Amino acid sequence: MKSKLLIALLLIGIVALSGCTDITDSYKPGSFGATTEEQQIVAAVTEKYGDMTASGEPRLLEVMMTSSTENFIPVDKVLKYSKDSEKLYAWFIYDNFDNDIISVEWIYLDNDYSIYTFESETGEDFGRGTFILEKPDDGWPLGNYRVIISGAGVEKSVDFEIIDGATVSVPLDISNGTTTDIQTSGTENTATTGELPTPQSGFTAESTTYTFIGDWTSNWGDMTFRKSGNKIVGEYTHDQGKLEGVVNGDVFIGTWSESPSYAEPNDSGDVELKLSKDGNSFEGNWRYGSDSSSSWSGGWTGTRVEQSTTETTTTSSGVEPGWYLVKVEDYGDKVISTNDYYTYDVEYERGNVLTIDTGDEGETAQVRTISEEPKDFYAAEEEIAIKVRKEAVFIATDGLGLGDTSNIDIDMADIGVDGVSSSHYKLEDETYGKSFTMDWKDTTGDVKEGTFKANAPEANAYGGSFRILYSYLNGGVYRTNYIYEWRE
Repeated sequence: MKSKLLIALLLIGIVALSGCTDITDSYKPGSFGATTEEQQIVAAVTEKYGDMTASGEPRLLEVMMTSSTENFIPVDKVLKYSKDSEKLYAWFIYDNFDNDIISVEWIYLDNDYSIYTFESETGEDFGRGTFILEKPDDGWPLGNYRVIISGAGVEKSVDFEIIDGATVSVPLDISNGTTTDIQTSGTENTATTGELPTPQSGFTAESTTYTFIGDWTSNWGDMTFRKSGNKIVGEYTHDQGKLEGVVNGDVFIGTWSESPSYAEPNDSGDVELKLSKDGNSFEGNWRYGSDSSSSWSGGWTGTRVEQSTTETTTTSSGVEPGWYLVKVEDYGDKVISTNDYYTYDVEYERGNVLTIDTGDEGETAQVRTISEEPKDFYAAEEEIAIKVRKEAVFIATDGLGLGDTSNIDIDMADIGVDGVSSSHYKLEDETYGKSFTMDWKDTTGDVKEGTFKANAPEANAYGGSFRILYSYLNGGVYRTNYIYEWRE
């Protein structure tokens, strides 16, 4: 039996992308199994990957970006960060390491700039790693980023974006005990994140797909909840009351306050509200002040106000029905071929693929394919329109062949990326059809642009999940898999 020593690596870097770097390091040990949440995540990881105490080859598992960690556990999985994010968190599990050095490199892909590389020693066997990059003084540049984690002969990477908008995240999918409440705004999912508190009044936080956002009637008057930054705020009619807090799973944890003072000890205190299983009612506990010795009152109940039939499509659950992006996966091996006559290479990045064929006498054949990413949300049967651009450079090719073909498929989410189901279909362009090809026979310096279209699947089709699969064929086969889930 190997040791279950857990080493949590916490390295904080204050990084200015201009090159000036100040680093502070700190260390804090953790231990799998010390809390209920940790036991749940250990059970989930063991079920998914096998006994973490068993011998085997080194491996890196569940590499992800997150908004924050609590007790060394990620609170969610981030797909895109807001440019206003103070910190970026890279999180992973390592297994079968033996005091090895782990390297974590942060890269700004838009200009291939290496921001910083952390190095830290693991413990024996397995543990968790958290590497945090803090916002530089001049802010985050918008665009694409990558974190590469390597050590003991293995390597994993994860890509993400910095956007001019709200952070886009999804619930952590390896543990039912680590939950966040997904709130919906426009076409993006934004999670209430941070160091989520644990309910103290007797409730247990459980995973839910419902939200507090919306209108309610309660025994303390009419209520309205809305999202404000990383918090949930509310108002109710009794004494012009106000609510402010965060959501952990199906429990709102925060404070209430009322006129005239909106302050303790008589006009403010703690409150916890727990959603029903169907999301249409809640029960709550409250108390005067925030003293842990104060007793709780179980006198707060509410019922969701049913919305009338209007232009809005939001359901009584507070979730706009539709297809939500939950995962993005990249597939493909590096292709390099060299002989006495030419060098063939492919530089693959999500949405930007460059195929290069160079002859020994300077012959040049290059095709760059730039593919727009799909949206994070589509309504049922909404038109999907993806712009794709191919840029070619063919100079004195003298028969130096090169071809590049791309297409975009819609299919079931659980079909292997190298296969299709009988119900799959492709996006099509009016000019180029289902496949978009450019080869060495095209005119030198040619540019082709197309918009490939198809409708999203109908509500809850494919068993509630589907994929949009980008494929690039250029000597090798490269793919990007966008997985969507139906929510309502």
